[in-house]
Amino acid sequence: MSFIIEQKDSKSLDDFSPEELQLIKMTRNQKFQSLRIVKRNGRIDMIEGVERIEDRTKIVDILKQHDYQNIEIKQSDGRIVLINRTVKTKVK
Repeated sequence: MSFIIEQKDSKSLDDFSPEELQLIKMTRNQKFQSLRIVKRNGRIDMIEGVERIEDRTKIVDILKQHDYQNIEIKQSDGRIVLINRTVKTKVK
């Protein structure tokens, strides 16, 4: 299988919608472990990105960083061992 894209099949940035460009930008952002795309009426409506937060970050500070987020905290033997945040970005 060849992964080389022929010239006639390649796309320029003008061929992408603003929603697709935002998704590409978030994909290239190294802080996200995973991305989830929510589509409505065939178009990208929201992108949810999961990122790992350093254990030393205060929970109050995490809450202040984004307006729309889900925070997962895992504790083992009385210590916080994992903090994941899912940031929801509404595509314009």
